[in-house]
Amino acid sequence: MVGMDTENRCFCELAPLYALDLLEGQERAWVEQAAAAHPDLAAELAEYQSAVSVVPYSVPVLPMSSTLKQQLFDRLDLDSPAPVAVPLSPSHQAVRSQDLDWQPHSVPGVMVAIVHTDVVKREIVGFLRAEPGVRYPHHRHAAIEELFMLEGDLVIENETYGAGDYIRSTPGSSHAPYTNGGCRFFFRTSLDDEYPQLTPVFST
Repeated sequence: MVGMDTENRCFCELAPLYALDLLEGQERAWVEQAAAAHPDLAAELAEYQSAVSVVPYSVPVLPMSSTLKQQLFDRLDLDSPAPVAVPLSPSHQAVRSQDLDWQPHSVPGVMVAIVHTDVVKREIVGFLRAEPGVRYPHHRHAAIEELFMLEGDLVIENETYGAGDYIRSTPGSSHAPYTNGGCRFFFRTSLDDEYPQLTPVFST
């Protein structure tokens, strides 16, 4: 782990180290929380991760000088940037049922209420409700999807699920579920699921 003053964190310093997988513990969690809470920081982190993906990993790892940052700023005749304080997420978050922000889905007859989006983990969490007879388009899962049925019926691959049922789909699996009488369920899925017949269903 790269040693740093954890009381004086700066996203611009920690994000490149996160992309290189050199952070652990609190510093790693801090970067993830900051990126999840701030879209501009998430975009910055994504750029670092994209750059790291083309680095030849066959090159031997060399120790990083603890004064490297200051050396670079001295050479460029620049002042060191002041750390930017990014508030940590609260210990828990809650959304009351009456406060759910239901929005029309791109599929007619479907409404969704998103309660959490994690751009670092590429994960989205929320609730979905569908009117009777709705057929959801065929899609492929980029990661694990979890559904917990709250009411109504949902048919997946000729199996009908109802209130209280839990459904877990594995990465790479695909299906086109539908409901006969309408349904409502909680879901956790990937932002990168593929919907060949639609424009992206969820976006950051």
